[in-house]
This record gives sequence, C-alpha cells and structure tokens, in this order.
Amino acid sequence: MNRLAAATGLVLVVLGLGVFAWKVFGYGMPVVAQDPEGLWRIELSITVRGSGGRGSVRAPLPSAAPGQEIYDESSVSDRLVFAIRTEGSNRIAVWRGQIGDLHDLSYGYRVRLSPSKYALPAEIEAPSRELLRSFGRASGSFPSGAPQIAEVLDKLALPPAEDLPGRLRSIYAFLAHEIAVLEGGSDDALIALANRGGSERGKAALLVSLLRAAGIPARPVLGLELGPGSPRETVWVEAWAGDWLPLSPTGAFFASLPANLLVLRTGALAGVESTGTQALSYRYQSLREHLRADELATLMVPPNPIFTAISLYQLPVPTQSALRTLLLVPLGALILALFRNVIGFQTYGTFMPVLVAFALRQSHLGMGLSMVAGVIGVGVMGRLVLDRLRLLLVPRLSILLCVVVLGVTAFAIIGKGFENRDFFAGVLFPIVILTMLCERFSIAIAEEGMRNALARMGYSLLVIAAVYPVMRNARAEHLMFSFPELIFAVMGCLVWIGGYTGYRLMDLIRFRSFANPNEGSA
Repeated sequence: MNRLAAATGLVLVVLGLGVFAWKVFGYGMPVVAQDPEGLWRIELSITVRGSGGRGSVRAPLPSAAPGQEIYDESSVSDRLVFAIRTEGSNRIAVWRGQIGDLHDLSYGYRVRLSPSKYALPAEIEAPSRELLRSFGRASGSFPSGAPQIAEVLDKLALPPAEDLPGRLRSIYAFLAHEIAVLEGGSDDALIALANRGGSERGKAALLVSLLRAAGIPARPVLGLELGPGSPRETVWVEAWAGDWLPLSPTGAFFASLPANLLVLRTGALAGVESTGTQALSYRYQSLREHLRADELATLMVPPNPIFTAISLYQLPVPTQSALRTLLLVPLGALILALFRNVIGFQTYGTFMPVLVAFALRQSHLGMGLSMVAGVIGVGVMGRLVLDRLRLLLVPRLSILLCVVVLGVTAFAIIGKGFENRDFFAGVLFPIVILTMLCERFSIAIAEEGMRNALARMGYSLLVIAAVYPVMRNARAEHLMFSFPELIFAVMGCLVWIGGYTGYRLMDLIRFRSFANPNEGSA
C-alpha cells in the first residue's frame, strides 16, 4: 500500500470515528436503540388545488389523552396561513388563504401510545344535562329516536337502567354478532340496521344511536390504526359510564383501547376536509421509532447547531424510510470489497451481490437465493437458445431482459398460488443486473468452462449471503441513520482495501504448494 492511500484512509477513518465519538461521548447520543413500546412518527401529507380564490383546509390533530402523548409537532404551510383551533377537547389544523394551482401541506408529530383499560363501575351517577344535550340527543347522523332503533331495544330486553354494564354489553353484543362489516356498505345507521351490515362508520353510527336511545351518552371517535405500512383511518365509539369507555363497533375491543390506536377526533367523524378548493387528496404515513423520547430529542436536536442542521430525524417520514435502508448499502459495499480484494472471491458484477441482497431483505435468505438461482437458470436457458439465432448484442440483451422479467413474474404467480409472500420479493430484483448476470454467466461457460462458471456463481451467492444479514439488521440501520458520518470511516477502510497489493487469501490457498518445495518433488 502506498503512503498516500494509507494516509487518506487514515484521515477518513479518524474523521468518521472522531465525529461519532464526539456525538456519543460529548453529547450523550445513544448508540444502541432501546426499542421502546408505542413510539411512532406520524406525518399527514395533503395536496390541494384551487382556482385562486380564498379557501381553507382542515385536518384533525391528536390531543394529549389517557394512553397517548404528543410532541415534536411541525407543519408545512406552502404559502398558506396555518393555525391550530381548539374545539372542545379536539384540535383542528387549519390552512387558509388564496388557494391556486397546487399546494403541498403537511403536519408531522411523534406520539407515544400505551394500552388503556377501563373498569366498568357497578353504579354511576346520572349523566349531567350538558352531557345529555351534547351526546345524548338524536341527530341526522345518529337517529336514536327512530322507530327502528326503539324496536331493536325492545327485542334486546335490556337490563334496568341501574345496570349500566349489562346494558352496554347487551347492545355491544348485538352490534358485534348481528351487524356485519360490508365492503362498500352504507355509512348510515338505519341502512346498516336494515341490511344487517354496513361500513365501519355505519356500524359506529348505529352503535351511537342505540346507546343514546338507551339513555347512555355516546360519541363517535375518529382515529388511526398504526402498523407496518401506511396507517389506516378507523372509527370506534365512546360511551359514558362515569368516564368515556371505548367500544369497537366491529367487536375488536370493549372498555379497553389497544396500543396501536391513535385518537384524532371525538364527537365527529370528519377527517381532512376543505372549502373553496377544486380537489383534495391526503395520506397518513407512520414510522416506528426505536428510541426513548429523551434519546430521540437528543438525536433530533443535538446541542451542537451543526449536528442539528444535519440531523436526519427532522426529515419527512418517506425520506427517513428510504434513507434508513439506503445508508446500509456502504456497509454492504465494504463487505463485498473484503471478499473480493482480501479473500479473493471472484463474483459476477461489481455490486451485483449487494444489490441482490438489498432486494432480498424482506424475504428469507434460502428462499431468496433459490429465486435468484431460478431466475438465472431461466435466463441462461434463454441465452443458449438465442445463441442459435446469431442476433446482435443489443437485441439479444433486450430479449434476455424480457425472459428475466417473465421469470420474475412467474415467481410472483407461483407465490400467489402457494400463498407464499416470499415469492413476491422477486419483483424487487434489479432486473438489468440479473440480465447482465445471465449474459456473463453464459459467456463464462463458453470461455472458462462450466466448472469455473459455477464456482464464480457460488462465490457470488456466498457474498450475497454475507451481505444479507447486514441489510436486515435493525441495529446497523439505527447506527448508520443516527450517525451517517460513519460512512467516512467506511470510505477510509475501502481506501485501505483498494491500496492493498499483497496476496489474497485464495491466492495463498491456491499456491500453498510453492511454500514447501519438498511437497512438489515427493
């Protein structure tokens, strides 16, 4: 290794590790994620279009409530005036102004959720007049005074008014077992009752109507069901029993609230809405956090203003999700360089093993490697057939690309037939890389023989297997995302590996007989 390469690598490694140590020991930034329960990053993205007149966009925001804590809120207004209004216990985000062309609005926050359980009291005081006036009367959305509602309550033969838990359970059981959730069902309470099925909102409206008709104040709740992927808007009901008790109209929970449900709004089911606009679309996105609130605050807004400016935790949720996986690629490249330049494995393509391992991170390793081998086998067979046609290079590669795409599609269809989601990971394969791999494998068979071609393929699959765990490692993801300066240290190691001119491990094994001349003469 020449001195310049050694010095450059040393500078990069010291720079990366120095900044890392400064942040860890100087500012106490966490190196290992603690994976606390119920911590999420939520972001609401809204796109609105208008004709240039005045208008407004309104969206429900979560409030601090039992089982949920909100912090780190931020908004993007895009030329509109932003404000937060309080309506009872609800908070409403309002963007208003001249709405023309397209406006991209967003509101982000972090939330800590915990499961909540409520005890049903044996006796409670009668609800106040104000409570009955707000949540006990009939309305257009909750027709508690309709004859159909009274008929249902008569058939249920509810316990006396003093037995509030019994009345709640009877009405809840009727909704859970007698009224189905229908795809495309109605949101209207009476239609859902007549059809013995409705939408989730229709069941919630019917439950509120029945409870109010039974003398129990009730209100609907709009919330988010958090989980992998985009969160889903959902609804449930709260009934007054000395305190607001959550009830799911789909029969999912009774007097308890799961830890994956976030309350957005109580008393109404209106979500994101607008006035004075021509078109509106919105979506919620969520990201599971793996740090405690204090650790997250330290990484999000470090004491040093420079580190604050480059903190990745302040980026939008979609960008964070992409970078969390993208920042693992340098580690995969480092492993690949070790196998190729230090150990001496010969692989097909420079970064092919890293890209394939990146594509397989959502599936099991054995199944993923089997799919790679299967697609390559289909491609090589197609390449051998194309040899007989004596086509030019570009058309031949294009046809081979079509064959590889068909192979990936076939795996998706097979996965659907066997109900195996691992097969669906094949659609993420870098198709062009696999096409060139099939071409190189065919050429290697012709030039080096089947044995050498298969050996190189085996080395390629071995490197894929070595990179694969890194692409799935949550700790590595947290480390590289929280401390992106470590990429400088990776670059320094790559400079050292690139400047190494000595023997590789495979060379020492291949030429070990020369180390002992007596073995060759024996």
